[in-house]
Amino acid sequence: MLDTLSRVALAAALVLAFGFVWFREGRGRWRARLADRFVLGVPWGTLLTVAVVVGFYLVGQGGLEHWASPVVFPFVTWSYFYPTGILTAGIAHGSPGHIVSNMTGTLAFAPIVEYAWGHYPPSERGRARIGNEESGGLLARPLVRAFLLFPVVLLLAAFLTAAFSLGPGLGFSGAVFAIAGLAVVNYPITTVVALVASSAARTVYTAFTDPVVRATVEAGAPSPPPWASIAFQAHMLGFLLGVVAGGLLLARRTRRPALDRVFLGTFLLGTVQALWLLVWVDDETFVLYRAAGVALVSVLSVLVAATAGGSRRPIPRPLSVLPRRPTRRQLAAVWLTALLVGTAAGVAGIVYEGETVGLSVGIVVVAAVVLAVPALPPLLPDSVVESPVSRRRSAVVAVAVAGLLVAAPAVPAGLVVVDDTGVQGSESVEVRGYDVAYGENVTSERATLVDISNDTEAVNASGVVVASADREIWTLGAREEGLAFSGNETVVVGGLGWRETVEADRTGWEVVGNDSAYAVDLTHDGETTRSYRSSPSRADARVDGREFAVAPTTGGFEVRVMQNGSVAGSAPVPAANESATAGGVVLENRVVNGTERVVVVADDTEVQVAERETYD
Repeated sequence: MLDTLSRVALAAALVLAFGFVWFREGRGRWRARLADRFVLGVPWGTLLTVAVVVGFYLVGQGGLEHWASPVVFPFVTWSYFYPTGILTAGIAHGSPGHIVSNMTGTLAFAPIVEYAWGHYPPSERGRARIGNEESGGLLARPLVRAFLLFPVVLLLAAFLTAAFSLGPGLGFSGAVFAIAGLAVVNYPITTVVALVASSAARTVYTAFTDPVVRATVEAGAPSPPPWASIAFQAHMLGFLLGVVAGGLLLARRTRRPALDRVFLGTFLLGTVQALWLLVWVDDETFVLYRAAGVALVSVLSVLVAATAGGSRRPIPRPLSVLPRRPTRRQLAAVWLTALLVGTAAGVAGIVYEGETVGLSVGIVVVAAVVLAVPALPPLLPDSVVESPVSRRRSAVVAVAVAGLLVAAPAVPAGLVVVDDTGVQGSESVEVRGYDVAYGENVTSERATLVDISNDTEAVNASGVVVASADREIWTLGAREEGLAFSGNETVVVGGLGWRETVEADRTGWEVVGNDSAYAVDLTHDGETTRSYRSSPSRADARVDGREFAVAPTTGGFEVRVMQNGSVAGSAPVPAANESATAGGVVLENRVVNGTERVVVVADDTEVQVAERETYD
């Protein structure tokens, strides 16, 4: 009741507050300004894009029926050999929070970009309206620009940032950063305001979904830091793509925003939106280079400012102090020749050494391409590139090259295949091409076709493994630490239009003085499979020369009684408040304060050997 009243009061307050300002001050002014750029004053392209992304989450991923747990695995960029993931990862999302965050960012930044683009061509603004068939062709028609071109460009940005993300990627965030990059070079101050508005929109959404929050002091399951799962490389790639597109749009419109405003807007956007994330992962160790990342954002802000507000003056002529200076074209030819010879020699040396050939050759080639870029404009015809090249255009090229460098590592990392979907020592559950099993210290079966390092140490993982050879998937559906904390995890598998779940349940006994003995069961369609059994665990207790161990079995647990180094007897763990006899002693399962305890009784001696695991 309190939640409902809170939502009603919040809605009424927002409507009254914004309605008052709109009708009192901004109605006529904003309507005229928006109608000059948008059909009927509405950013239709932004709304259509949001509708496509949200619609895919609701229908394609099953979010309409399972809002909090959509189907995720088939829509991730696992490999270039799995085209479904490459095509859909840019518009798929992993959770409600994920899609809400990206859509609020889209609604905040995309209208700015759509306003800069405009539904009406610049020459037609102020007089062009729907149905105007004047010169300019199909691409100049307002409805085409609003409902086709703009959404297609945004979705293309989502595809590119997903396809060139480093490692498995998911979400529209790469496109959001591309939108933000394009917005900040055109309208930097407005973009900063939109950044604040995006945060406010998420707060309002949370206020509606959780109007009253009650919390207690409680511990959580061990997990990686939140920033370790952020696709910082895809974000940077998207931002650089947006800056390049924004710079080209400014050049075409012959606009030059204030350099200091673009710098400030870029720096604020980059720091608030965590463009400074530089993360390195080594097994279970996550390293965040925060200071280096912020320094990178500050340098990047200068480059972006030069892209948007740089001078049109040509860059200084090289070797201009010489009495007989060479032309730019001659210098470019000499530089490219030397670069070609050096690259060939470097590749030959790498092949001769024969170590880490793929990675080393890739680095040399990428470096050569980057170094060759400054020499290309003088060799191109003037109809393609104006000569001499301006400082502003040089900055645009520098940003484009930076984007290529950011995207390049994704290519070898995406050439991945999965050879084997089985988990050694575990029983798997097969669900329409997926193999689900629990394992510990399991070697990942993801193999890259390009040898990118000399490190031959296997990458091991522990938890519920989800694998599919057809989809090139080998990943953890639930981590070992999370299952040990909660005792139950639900793994969702599926595809376009279908969804299945596998329940993972851990049961175990905490053995006195030793590790727990436990098992993991997987349940699908009412059938339960014992996927994993830990090794027997021996208790640090002795009764009449006997020792005791708890061991998982195919259907439960048993207590083994050992004497003189051999098993003297065994019996299943008794039901609650029941007992059994094994090896000359009595095994009792006593319930104390709601917790089961296995107690060994021999004559007048009682010793506890194990206690049932409890979960949060």
